[in-house]
Amino acid sequence: MIFYQITFGFYNKNTLDEAIDIVENYLDALVRNGQIDQNYTVIPWQKQVVAYINAVGLEADLSKSHSNYGKELLNKVEKFFKQKPVWNCNEDFPPKQKAIWKNASFLYLFTNNYHHDSPLHRGDNNDMVPLYRVPVTDSEREDIYCWQEYYRECDNIWMGSGKFEIAAYQMLADPRSELSLRGRESCLAIEKATGIPVYYYLLRYFGRKKENEKQRKCPCCGNSWFVEYPQQSVYKPKLFYQFDFQCPDCRLVSNLADGEVKLNYAKIGE
Repeated sequence: MIFYQITFGFYNKNTLDEAIDIVENYLDALVRNGQIDQNYTVIPWQKQVVAYINAVGLEADLSKSHSNYGKELLNKVEKFFKQKPVWNCNEDFPPKQKAIWKNASFLYLFTNNYHHDSPLHRGDNNDMVPLYRVPVTDSEREDIYCWQEYYRECDNIWMGSGKFEIAAYQMLADPRSELSLRGRESCLAIEKATGIPVYYYLLRYFGRKKENEKQRKCPCCGNSWFVEYPQQSVYKPKLFYQFDFQCPDCRLVSNLADGEVKLNYAKIGE
């Protein structure tokens, strides 16, 4: 994330509500296009409307990074304030290189309640790839945003460990759940646009004993999908994106269960 202050321009006491409404509509379009995080602040300051936002990557402010709808709202902003928004980076050491999807061995889709960057990552180095750089359609990009919000809601319910804990876990762990099917459809759209394999991450918390876990088959095609990695030292543990399970046919990745051994719940996602 890159912290920015955006100065939109001057207002008067009779137009403040309208000014803030126009700015928030514009910022919401940037959120849905994967340009900025949804947690932003808009305030009047020294008779100007100012927003504080976290950009997902470099060039999030450029018109070329906007969706068509975002460009329409940008025109409304410029017409109202009679100037272009001014983006000022408030980071002492902002990143200098853009994260790119090109030449990746594969990409994968993953998010959770604590993950507020792009849900798209490279499978060879785990770099986060901003969605506005991926050549999918505007509607496909918004579908990914809606899937990410849906996933976070399910993750919140599961982590809350309330009455619907197992129902929420099933949505996260089962490749045939409504949530997973929507995410896998977005994976196909990204793969079609980039020509790079795109995998969907399946959560695995409840499991079996470790040796039994390794024998699990892909839950969709039934083929072996366990990946054996060289023995890691305590000083160099296996990284998250070095997935224990990977099915190139079904485009699914997962890891060994990292929670409780509960056989009645282990069948979820199998």
